[in-house]
Amino acid sequence: MMFRFRILAVFLPLLFFACKHDSDIPQAVICRVVSLTDQLDVNGRLTDQMQRTFTYSNGQLTQLAERNTDRQVTLTLEYGPTGAVSRASDGTTVLALGYTTPATHPTSATVTRNGAVQMTYELAYNAGSRLTRLLETRQVIPTNSLVRSREYTFAYDADGLLTTEKLTSTLTDRTTVEQETAFTYGTTIHPLGNFAHGGLLSLLVMSQSVESMPGRFWQTRAMQEYKTYNAKNGIRGPLRETALFTTKLDASGRLGTQEQNTVSTSGSGQASQRKNQHSFVYECQ
Repeated sequence: MMFRFRILAVFLPLLFFACKHDSDIPQAVICRVVSLTDQLDVNGRLTDQMQRTFTYSNGQLTQLAERNTDRQVTLTLEYGPTGAVSRASDGTTVLALGYTTPATHPTSATVTRNGAVQMTYELAYNAGSRLTRLLETRQVIPTNSLVRSREYTFAYDADGLLTTEKLTSTLTDRTTVEQETAFTYGTTIHPLGNFAHGGLLSLLVMSQSVESMPGRFWQTRAMQEYKTYNAKNGIRGPLRETALFTTKLDASGRLGTQEQNTVSTSGSGQASQRKNQHSFVYECQ
C-alpha cells in the first residue's frame, strides 16, 4: 500500500512565500500551490500517474481534485461557523469532519458513499498541533483488501520535523502487519510546511483509492531520503524500500521539482527500481 509515491499532495491562507514587486514600495506576494503532479519515469518518458489540484476563492481553499490513470474526483469543501472545514464532497462520497475546542484540526471524521458509512477516523495531535495518531476503522472493506483497520503514529524531532511514521494494519483474521518509515530532510522549505489543512489532506488520501503516506502532509522541509522497514511488535525488521530525492528550485527559489529514485525489495529478496518526478505549480497574487 506504500509502493506508490503518494505524493503529495496542498494549501491555503497558510501557504505563502514573500516576494517583491518591481516598484518603489516592496509588497508581499502570496503564492499558493495549485497543482502537485507525480509522474512515473518510464525509460526517460514521463507519464501522468497522479495529479492533485487546489482551487481557491478569495484566498480560501474551495475544491480539491485528484486525477490518476483510473479515475478523477473533485471534492467541494464546506466551512462551518467556526471557519473550519466541515465537509468535503463530490456528491456521492462525503467526508464529514468533527472538531474539539478550539476547532483547529479535525479530531474525528466519517466517510459515507451513497449514504452508507464506509470508514471512521480518530486523530490526535501534540502540543505543537502536529498530527501524532491517525486511526482508520473500516465498516466496509474495499474490494481486494484484507485490511480491517489501520493505525498510524507519527514522531517529530525537537525542531518539529517528522522523523518516523509507523503503520499497524489489522487484517480480517485479526492478525497485524507493521511497517515503519524513517525520513531525512534537506534545507529546502516544503510548500506543505505551513499548510493549515494537513489533517484534511491526510484524511483525503486515506479515503481515496490511491493511497499516500498520510504523514507527508506534515513535512516542513523537502525530503532527501526515506526508508521503509517491515516491523514486528514495534521493532524494525528488514528494509523494504529506500527512496532518494534530488531537489530543484524554480526561478523564485521555491521547490519546483523532485526526482525520486526508489528501490523496493520483495519478501523473497528480489529488488526492483522505479523513478518518479514530482512537480509543484504555484499561483501568486
